[in-house]
Formats: sequence, structure tokens, C-alpha cells
Amino acid sequence: MLLLEFRSFLLEGLLNTLFLSSVMIAGGTLFAVIFAAGLSATSPWLRRPVYGLVECLRDIPLMVTVLMVYFVLPHAGLSLNPFWSSALSVSVWGGANGAHIIRAGLLAVPLGQREAAMSSGLRGWKALLLVIVPQAMPIILPPYVSLVTSLLQASSLGAVLGVNELLRSAQILIEQTTIARGGSPAYLVYGSILVVYFALCWTISAFGAKLERHFAKPYQRGKATVPHSETVPAVLQPST
Repeated sequence: MLLLEFRSFLLEGLLNTLFLSSVMIAGGTLFAVIFAAGLSATSPWLRRPVYGLVECLRDIPLMVTVLMVYFVLPHAGLSLNPFWSSALSVSVWGGANGAHIIRAGLLAVPLGQREAAMSSGLRGWKALLLVIVPQAMPIILPPYVSLVTSLLQASSLGAVLGVNELLRSAQILIEQTTIARGGSPAYLVYGSILVVYFALCWTISAFGAKLERHFAKPYQRGKATVPHSETVPAVLQPST
């Protein structure tokens, strides 16, 4: 079978895809935190430029961003190889989209929770990490897990720049097999690649669902002891 015959070549492409995706997810999360902090800044001199940058990154097609990073940045003195060009372009795109997710989740936590944290002696980063973020996670996680799967799928854009990831390996295999043996195995190879991407995205979604259940446990435990109106987290209750 063709796939078994070239399994080492395809496995190398899969490993490169996993590594590239991991870099994109980590980079996207880092940029998302930075952009979210900028969007939440009190100074308009910081908030407005960050907002403009975020909107530009969200509105420009991702393919255009990938090509601009690879072909334009060298003229500015920053030359990156195809791997890191792909990683940087997709990371900033993911960060721009993730920034609004994080910001919306943090803003959903009532102001009273921040005041309660301050009255308990928690200020700054301690209040954010110990009080605000845990309450915001049930709101942040569902859309952010969807973004992570999009980042994994976007790793296939590395094939446009010549990164030897899974899709590029499949393209090379199809081209070489068609030339050497005649007949195109595109249906078999691309179908197998589709199954691999589905399995990877399903795994991420399942892990995300597990995290959602973990952060929802405090609210689920309260259902057995308090009235229904009090079981809804404060961040989810409508304002009166």
C-alpha cells in the first residue's frame, strides 16, 4: 500500500505539523495576552493603536499575512525562513482573534469580584490570576478551543512557503507517484490527511471539553445546596 510504503516520509511531515502547530498555538496565546492587555489599557494612547493593529490582523486574509511576513519583512531587515515566517504570521493572526476572546471573558466577571479581591488583600496580578481568571475561564474556553483548532488547521498554510509539513509531504508524494508510476493517488492521500487532521482537532476539542468541566465544577457542586437562581455563576447572570 502506498501509504505504508512512504510512512516514514509522511510521519516526518506529521511531526513537523505537530511542532509547527505547537509553536503557533503558544505564540498565538502569547500575542493574545499581550493584545488583550493593550485593549484593556486605560490610556487611549496605548489602547487605540493596539485596537487598530488587532483589527487589521483580523480583517486581512490570513494567506495575505503569511505572504507579507515572508516576502516583505526581509526588506525591513528581518529575514525568516519558511517555518518561522509561517509560525509568526499565523501566531499574530491567532493572537488578534484570541485577544477579543480573553478580553470579553475578563470583562464578563462582575466588578464586585474585583472589589472583593482587593478587600481580601489581593491586588494586581494576584487578583487577576487567583480570582478573575478562574471565573472567566468558563466563558473564554469554548471559543478559544475553537481558535486553537483553527490554528492547527492553519499550519497547513506552511505548505505555500515550502514548509515540509503534512500537507506539503502529501503534495510531494502525489506528484512523485504520478510521475513515476502513472495515475494519481490524490484521493487516497488527501483522504488520509483529512482523517489525520480530523483526529487531531477532535483530540483538542475533547481536551477542551474536559477543561470546561473542570472549571465548571464549583458551580455544579452548588446546585445541590442552593436555589436554582443562585447556581448560575455571577458572570452569567443578567444585570438588573
